[in-house]
Amino acid sequence: MNDTRRRMYARASKEALLECARECFSTLGYEATTVAEITTRAELSKGAFYRHFTDKRAAFIELFIERLEVASELIRAGERDLAGLPRGEGLMVAARVATDFASMSISDPVHRELLRQAPEVLGADVYEEIDNEHVLAHLVSFFAALDARSELAEGLPLTTLGNLFLRVLCAGNTLVSGAENQEAVLAEVLHSLSVFFVGVTAQDLRF
Repeated sequence: MNDTRRRMYARASKEALLECARECFSTLGYEATTVAEITTRAELSKGAFYRHFTDKRAAFIELFIERLEVASELIRAGERDLAGLPRGEGLMVAARVATDFASMSISDPVHRELLRQAPEVLGADVYEEIDNEHVLAHLVSFFAALDARSELAEGLPLTTLGNLFLRVLCAGNTLVSGAENQEAVLAEVLHSLSVFFVGVTAQDLRF
């Protein structure tokens, strides 16, 4: 097997393992999932698994980051959408981004389950570190763009604002995922987020 085919095979085997791990973690849960379960579904050996991941936690981390990248792209797309909008409409974009993210807790079971399980699987420090690395900078950049448009209340510390908002979004996902009536709790989360936005909006734009 030449190097090109070897790399193609390695990439395909890793993708197969991640696909099966994604399915297992989101349906069986992290604790109930074994490496053997993942490799059996992927029709690969345990050796193949350990060539790509040190353990199942490493596979979970990669999948968790994958979901955060989806969230980050929502934020980046929102910031791009600000271009050309009149002052005041940027906050509507921010509200849409928050709604889209929160709604994924219902529309995307994989997203819901991975974000729900992540704090326990990773521990608080690692969970926060990964969140900050993959989402926080984009969120702060988005708030900075709103601030540059004079749409935020004066003097807000943007990094702190981004941190708080990120924790609110993650807490909202946890609340929705654990609720019997997820639609009702999502509505409550979205209402609370709307109040949050009113609080950070420039005084002359509040209504």
